[in-house]
Amino acid sequence: MRYLATENRRGHLRLSCQPVNLGLFLLGLVIAYSSGFASINAKRAAPAQLVDTTGQSYFVDAHPYLEEPLEQLIREIPELKGVEPAENQDELPVILRGTGRTVEAFFKDIVNVVAHEEVKQERINRKGKTTANRQRRYDYLILIHRDEEPPRVDEYRMNANGNPAEQEGLANGYSITSGFGLKCIHFLPGLQWDSTFRYLGDQTMDGRDTYVVAFAQRPGRSIVTTHATGIWGTVILLVQGIAWVDRSTFQILRMRTDLLTPRNDIGLEQQTTQLRLDEVQLPGVPKPLWLPSEVQVTVKFNGQYFRNEHRYPEYKLFRVSAKIVAPTN
Repeated sequence: MRYLATENRRGHLRLSCQPVNLGLFLLGLVIAYSSGFASINAKRAAPAQLVDTTGQSYFVDAHPYLEEPLEQLIREIPELKGVEPAENQDELPVILRGTGRTVEAFFKDIVNVVAHEEVKQERINRKGKTTANRQRRYDYLILIHRDEEPPRVDEYRMNANGNPAEQEGLANGYSITSGFGLKCIHFLPGLQWDSTFRYLGDQTMDGRDTYVVAFAQRPGRSIVTTHATGIWGTVILLVQGIAWVDRSTFQILRMRTDLLTPRNDIGLEQQTTQLRLDEVQLPGVPKPLWLPSEVQVTVKFNGQYFRNEHRYPEYKLFRVSAKIVAPTN
């Protein structure tokens, strides 16, 4: 992912999402974020002024799972087992304000970090059984270019020489996934009108009491979009998801995202990302950062199933001593 952050005259952070690799390369399928612009502290603005919504009409008749009865949603999403249903939506505005402030602080506090990344790429059958797999290790970099105007955020893998790593596995029929560090972007204050939200209830997750909030991007309004490119050309993807938010700190602990609706016209039937965040305290950095520790991505494309697992057991502060050239795809 690549983002540009600026401040307006009142000191409010502004975020621009640039068209670079989102992180799924699958048998000729490339998914990348679309260009868009949002002010994190801005009030609702007209979508036409911020993003070209051409192509989002595909999703107009989508029925996001936040519209479903909770009992049905629990059957579809096992992670929701044990949730205590919300009686009403009265707490939702408070939850969104608190979570928005926490996410905004993260974008302001994020520093250059490098993680040891362990990747397991799998081809699986429809029952989830592995039919082939391979494992690799990388250094995974989140780099903040604060010396540029406006500042820019890059997120990519490095090889042993410190350069962007080649996308390995495509020739062997595996998928490649990346770009998880900034997935909380949908809860930024200036982007919340991009989505519809529903407070599902409360749940204990990893020993913490959490609010469970579902969201779905709104066709024709979405600023942060995804592009899928292949032999068919380029199409837009929108997402829906669920976040588990710590009740005391409004920190997102876990997230899940899915396609808002399958893109059957290009053969992309499923893309599910399950993300766990953990607190990372880096030496010399005043505030802890909540960064991905485990990620699982499951994809169904043209009738074939793929699953990638990513683990980030250690993060370190990354100090730039030479110019790093980010990937351009």
